[in-house]
Order: sequence, then C-alpha cells, then structure tokens
Amino acid sequence: MEHLSYLQKTSSYTVALLLFVFIISFYLIGHFFIKRTIKKNPDYLNFELGSINGALLALLGLILAFTFSMASSRFDTRRQLVIDEANDIGTVILRTDIYPDSTRTELRKNLKAYVEERIGFYQSGMNMKKTILHNKQADLLGKKIWKITADYAKIDPITTRTSELIPALNAMIDITTTRKAASESTIPDSIMYFLFMLCICSAFLLGYDNKRKIDWVILIGFTVMLTLTVFTIVDLDRPRSGLINMDGPNEKIVELREMFE
Repeated sequence: MEHLSYLQKTSSYTVALLLFVFIISFYLIGHFFIKRTIKKNPDYLNFELGSINGALLALLGLILAFTFSMASSRFDTRRQLVIDEANDIGTVILRTDIYPDSTRTELRKNLKAYVEERIGFYQSGMNMKKTILHNKQADLLGKKIWKITADYAKIDPITTRTSELIPALNAMIDITTTRKAASESTIPDSIMYFLFMLCICSAFLLGYDNKRKIDWVILIGFTVMLTLTVFTIVDLDRPRSGLINMDGPNEKIVELREMFE
C-alpha cells in the first residue's frame, strides 16, 4: 500500500463515470461507422456481427464474474482479519489482569496507545503517509509490549502468566502483517484494464452492428448496468474508500477502548 498505482489512486466514482462516458461514446462511434459504410456500400445492410458479438459478450460476462469473485473473496478475507485482530487484542488486554499491578499498569498503558494506532491505521483512509506512520507506531508499541512481557518472564517464577500472555501477544503482533498483506492483495491492474477494454470494444461492436435508429433506453440501460457492475467490483477491491468499506468490522477495534475504562 506504500506505492499505489495510478488506477488505485483514482476514485472508484471517477472510474465508473469515465467508463460510462467511454461505453456511450464508443457505441456511438461504432454506429457512426456502420452508417457511413452503408452509405458508401448498401450491401453492408446484410452484414451481421451476431456470432462475434455473442462471443464477445460471453467473454465479458466471464471476466466480470471472475473479477467480481476475486474482489468479493478478498473483501471477505479483509473483514475477517479485522475481526480476528480485535479478538486478539482483546485477549491480550484481558490476560494482563493476571499480572501484578505495576506490570499490568505498564502493559495496559501501552496497549491503549496500540489500540489508538490500529484505529488510526484504518481511519487514515487513502492517506498513505498517515497509514504508514500509524503502522510503524503500532509496530514500535508492539515491540515495547513484547519486551515488557519478555523481561517479566525472566524473573517470574509463575510460568502460567507467561504461557497465557505470550501466545496471545504473538498472535496480536503477527496478524498486523497478515492484515497488511491482505490489504495489498488487490485485483491486478492488468486484469482491470483488460476488463475496461473489453467493455469498450463490446460497446463499439454493438454500435457497429446496429443499422437501425439508436434506442436510447436500451443503450442507457445497458451502460448503467455494466457500469454499476464494474463500479461494485472496483469498490469491493478498495476497502479504505467508497461505499463498500470496513467501517463495520473496524468498529470492533474501536470498541476495545471500553476495556480501558
């Protein structure tokens, strides 16, 4: 997420608007070309692209289904990881209660700061500088909490405390790496560009195959539905922005603040 591509930086609303304009435009261009061709050669009135258009639309449907499945599975994975992280942090907070007051107070103070950094990590949205900063701060706090726990384990004769907290703390730290990797696992730009080109080429050939007057109701309806489908795919693939986001799951981490009251 440190280096976003141009496509990832572009708003999903902008992508949808541009695609809508391009589909309409290339349909009209295709229709213009076939009309001009018929004027020059009336024999083209019998020219049909039915089989080609059918194959192209079938391919478009396949790619749409494929990319939607990719985006949906990645979204579900990210959502589950946020919930898992909230559970891991909550477990660590609860298990600090078995420590002496001095150590418990130190651990909970750092854990409270850690929770704030993890909340800030998500709430930074598409501001990558803030996101990276919060991630680094959380990493430093995680190491500090680990050091406090490890130092105490060396002098603690009651190994139950260490055996309870260390695995939970290890899971809390490890899941941040897993979550970061999941957030960076987006649909490859090459696949998305291929999908955009397929939409545009389909629109052009459909326009080229239409030798009658343009039915604007059908054209607008087709364009809107295709654009909305692509918009949903793009939006699913960007959990930090857009209509489909991680606000709900992230509330589970925000609720951890109540454990320090």
